[in-house]
Amino acid sequence: MEKKLISIVIPAYREEKNIPLIYIKLKEILWTIKEKYDYEIIFVNDWSPDDTWEEIEKIALKDKKVKGINLSRNFGKEIALSAWVEAASWEAVITLDWDWQHPVEKIPDFIKEWEKWYDVVYNKRPNTDWASFFKKLSSKIFYKIFNMMSDFKLESWTTDYRLLDRKVVNYFVQFWEKNRLYRWLTDWMWFNKKALIFDAKKRLDWWKWTYSYQWLYKLAVDSLTSFSLFPLKLVWYLWSFITFLSIIVMLIIITDKLLNNTFGFSNLSIIVVMNTFLMWIVLISLGFIAHYIGKIHEEVLWRPMYIVRDKINFKK
Repeated sequence: MEKKLISIVIPAYREEKNIPLIYIKLKEILWTIKEKYDYEIIFVNDWSPDDTWEEIEKIALKDKKVKGINLSRNFGKEIALSAWVEAASWEAVITLDWDWQHPVEKIPDFIKEWEKWYDVVYNKRPNTDWASFFKKLSSKIFYKIFNMMSDFKLESWTTDYRLLDRKVVNYFVQFWEKNRLYRWLTDWMWFNKKALIFDAKKRLDWWKWTYSYQWLYKLAVDSLTSFSLFPLKLVWYLWSFITFLSIIVMLIIITDKLLNNTFGFSNLSIIVVMNTFLMWIVLISLGFIAHYIGKIHEEVLWRPMYIVRDKINFKK
């Protein structure tokens, strides 16, 4: 009986010291499933400035089950996660990070749930003590707003550590938007999902890696505008609200002036207040529209999502 093939996909950036360590650990874990499954390990190097690609090449030359994709420049983690779609020989794909936060010993658990006919098996972290108060609060607010605005729901504190069945990947490869979010797209497809709840390990950093608040802000904005038109609709809602508020204010002012002018409204103050409200609506409207137009511009250029500079152990 032919074994099913499991692909382990790891995007890598500045991980020359982590690559050999995670490879050894992966081999130990994958050895336990070799009776039922064959496997391949795919490292996607997102144009690291160190010797990450050289380390991948060294391992791949010794082990043909290890494959490498070297991108021509740094396209970002979300694009790097999409670059493995060219390797279409698997029955399931497991994606995980390079920094040891995703415990590879959980891989057999992902496969067990997949054997129960779950199409997507993903990790959810119950413990968020590692996150700052501001990050917890901002994350909570983001998910609340997103789930109110979008036509599908996102779970908080999920990770990129997930298994996708081949049928899910076959649809995933049809998505070609460049402003993509791997987790969000797989959640959008929905399918039959199962969460594995366990904490992340301590990050193994040889260099300081942090997600800046600027990056997190961009992630939040891209998420909201990629999966919802609500920000554009918000302009209409704001205009309607301000129009209603303006009518109420004008009625109050006219009534006050006709009676005894108790509040002492001047004509100039009324104009200033109304202009301030209207200018605020115009500016926020232009901001939303410019963001959507920018995203449209990037997509209609139809440039390739990524460019592969080198590949190793892939069939020609």
